[in-house]
Amino acid sequence: MTIKKAFLIIGIVLAFHALGLIFNLYEVFGWYDIPMHLGGGLAMGALGLAIWNEGVEEVKFKGWFQKHLKWWLVPFIVIGFVSLIGILWELHEFVLDQVFPPVSEILARQPDMTDTMADFTNDLIGGTASLIFFWKR
Repeated sequence: MTIKKAFLIIGIVLAFHALGLIFNLYEVFGWYDIPMHLGGGLAMGALGLAIWNEGVEEVKFKGWFQKHLKWWLVPFIVIGFVSLIGILWELHEFVLDQVFPPVSEILARQPDMTDTMADFTNDLIGGTASLIFFWKR
C-alpha cells in the first residue's frame, strides 16, 4: 500500500460521505452510516499500512523478535491507528451534537451508546479488511 493509493481510498470514502450529506442519505437510509464506517475503517487501515510501508518497514529486530514480532506488530499498529481515528470521529460527532443541539434534533449523530459501539465495531471490521486485502507480508 502506498500513500497515493491510501489517499485515493480516503477520497472515495469522503466522496460517499459528501453524497450522504448532500442528498440526506443518512436520514433516508438509516443504515447508510454502516458502510461509511466500514469504508472509513478500510481507508484508515490503508493509510496505516501506507505509513508503515513507507516509513517504518525497515525497522530491524533482533533475536526472537526478528522472527515473531512483525506478524502481530503490523496488525496491532494498524488496528490501533484505525481505533484512534474512530474514537476521534465519534468524539467529533458528540461535540457537534453538543455545540449544535437544534441540528442534532433533526440529525442525531450520536443517538445512543449502541450506535457508537456499532460504529466502533464497523471501523474495526473495515480496518481488519484493509489488513486482509492490502497487507503484503
